[in-house]
Formats: sequence, C-alpha cells, structure tokens
Amino acid sequence: GLIPSRNYSVTVRAFTVGAGPAASLSVVADAITPSPPQHITVSDVTSISLTIEWIPPIDPNGNVKFYKVHYINGSNTPEESPEIKDSLTYHLTGLTPYTNYSIYVTATNNANVRSRS
Repeated sequence: GLIPSRNYSVTVRAFTVGAGPAASLSVVADAITPSPPQHITVSDVTSISLTIEWIPPIDPNGNVKFYKVHYINGSNTPEESPEIKDSLTYHLTGLTPYTNYSIYVTATNNANVRSRS
C-alpha cells in the first residue's frame, strides 16, 4: 500500500503499435487518521492534580506530531493541554477539588489528522 501523505510521481504510456506520448502526474496519498493512543493510565492523583500516561498509537499512519490531553469537568467545560511533542506523560494541575473529570488523549499525525483515545 501507499504511505499516507507521501508524494508519488506516476508516469503512464500507452502502447499499441508504437509507444505513445508519456503523461506524468504527481499525487499525494490521502491522509489517514492515526489509531488512538493506547493504555491510558492515571497516577499521582491528588484533589487538584494528576499525571496521565499513554503509549503511542499502534498505527500512527505517518508520524505523530503531537498529543493533547482533553478534559471535561462536571459542568461540561472542555479544556485541553498545550501540544505535547516529546513525552508520553502529562501532569494535569489546577483541577477543581473533588470534581469528576472525563479525560481523553488525542494524537495528531503529520497530515494534521487526529484520533481520540
């Protein structure tokens, strides 16, 4: 198969009795969503912070440019971390004490397509 987001050059020439003129074109394989980050774990939980860890997507469909941790509190206010480029962990601080949060991690590949854990 083709590698997503990679440029490919194609040349086509028809043959009947003799060679016809060549036609060339350049195409880019479609971007494909990476599989989601795997094995999300939470540790070092306090009333106002926690550490979240994950492993990379099994099939990133290109290179993972960055991850983001998304979290939603009980009042459904969505928030997200900055881009996480060189780590598979994030220490989330400033949480509201004794509040339930929904947390997920996204991976964004070099085609700017992202997946959700």
